Amino acid sequence: MAVSTPDPQPPRGSNFARFMGVGFQMLATIGACTWLGLWLDKRFGLEPWGTVGLTLFGVFAAMYLVIREVSEK
Repeated sequence: MAVSTPDPQPPRGSNFARFMGVGFQMLATIGACTWLGLWLDKRFGLEPWGTVGLTLFGVFAAMYLVIREVSEK
């Protein structure tokens, strides 16, 4: 007769740490794109379109990364 063992539960703090990491990843993505847009604006005189375009790109890229991370098991 085989003894069944319960499935090990993941630590409770693992989800908190995972989603906190997603937030920092989102902040870094949007921040880097915004910084690059500001740099391009100063370098090539594109004001404000470099910042606007790259910030929007950063937001969409960050949302894609968040959705991909949350949908993983």
